[in-house]
Amino acid sequence: MPTRTTSVAGRTILLLVLAVLFVRPALADLVSASAAYTKGDFAKAFNDFRELAELGQPTAQFDLAVMYARGEGTRQSDIYAYAWASLAAQNGLEKATALSERLRPQLAPGSEKVAADIAAQFGNAVLDARLNPNIVESQTVSLADKYRCYPRKSMTSVYPEDARQRGIEGQVYVEFTLMPDGRSRMPRIIYAVPEGTFESAARQSLLHSEFATATPDAQPIPCTLFYQFVVNGKTAADYPKLESFVKQTLKHAEAGDPGAQMLYGMLLVGLPQLHRTRSEALPWFLKSAQAGVPVAQFQVGYSLLKGWGCDCEVNKGLDWLRRSAQAGQPAAEVTLAMYALRGNPDEERLRQAKLWLEQAAASGNRDGKLYLAALLAASPGEQARDPERALALVNEIFRGVGDDPTAYEIRAAAQASSGQFAQGVKSEKTALSLAQRLKWDVAPMNDRMTRYTANQPWYGTLLEF
Repeated sequence: MPTRTTSVAGRTILLLVLAVLFVRPALADLVSASAAYTKGDFAKAFNDFRELAELGQPTAQFDLAVMYARGEGTRQSDIYAYAWASLAAQNGLEKATALSERLRPQLAPGSEKVAADIAAQFGNAVLDARLNPNIVESQTVSLADKYRCYPRKSMTSVYPEDARQRGIEGQVYVEFTLMPDGRSRMPRIIYAVPEGTFESAARQSLLHSEFATATPDAQPIPCTLFYQFVVNGKTAADYPKLESFVKQTLKHAEAGDPGAQMLYGMLLVGLPQLHRTRSEALPWFLKSAQAGVPVAQFQVGYSLLKGWGCDCEVNKGLDWLRRSAQAGQPAAEVTLAMYALRGNPDEERLRQAKLWLEQAAASGNRDGKLYLAALLAASPGEQARDPERALALVNEIFRGVGDDPTAYEIRAAAQASSGQFAQGVKSEKTALSLAQRLKWDVAPMNDRMTRYTANQPWYGTLLEF
């Protein structure tokens, strides 16, 4: 999607965001399907529209009906055209109602049974049972968790000097795990606009921000933050056009723009000042996911996997995550890898995890490289360990970063795994020192230090969601 300069700053940023959301090609999405149709590539357009129609996307269902009616990319069939137009009409598309009503008198006796058979496979009730999240209306727990996700002491992000001098503004959407000690772990950049500019600043701000603590036996919770980098403002709350930007994004989302639907969901869960919950964002994520946006498919899958704003339904979550990962979305690839590593993984699950992480790392994704380094350093299975490569990845990822304990934790595990116990102890001591300054719970790190001091490696999952 092209970007262009405009006098309205909010619109420029929105165009950039929508461009980033479609950078990685989905297996099928409305944008590529429509482009294929316009070019006359009816075979690709038909296949893409059908894939999205089967996910419940009403525009794709209508376009599929039109192609059946015209015999474009497939054998002409008024029966199938009527069936898909009827489904699109049930999903609120008025032009689909008109098409189905025009086709119905032309159908042979018994044709409506064919339409009923298609509805039995891809109707809303079936998709709700098989694929879609059951959104939780009660927000008592969600709001309590969301309150914990608000920083009590937020470190002001250092604006990258090059971006400041060039007048570049942007946004970063980050998901992280909040531990009972009130500190963040494992920040994952889901998207950033423009890419490669503000990610480090967001990570540094999150690393040094303080959140509400919980009892030591409390469960870690998933959190999100939406960072707005503005040349003349300090925080998202200071951004003078934020309110109009949110309204403009909603307007595009309500008009059916899949990228805007994704972005609006991110704004709802990532901006504390909006006071909205994950369950309110999920319908927008789902609309975008059904339109084939890989980032949205990740959001829906991750929510289902964690029971975040909806019932926890692992099989549904894995389905959406696989769709997203197959389209090359790194966050989905990393999540599938970490799911495979849960508990005591056997050789097959270790192989699957390494495969997903290699795929994410090969795309240049920092988080993919980070989790791959952790696996190579301390994998429970010997066949997945490669401490030398783990050290190389850590040095690449954390070049110029000296205050993140995670780097030294992975380095220590890799050194101990290769028999360099003295170096491992030294790295773990540095990790402990940095973690104590950040007020982390260092009990797990002390356990690892005990092993390294006794000239024993530590094997397990270093970085858990």
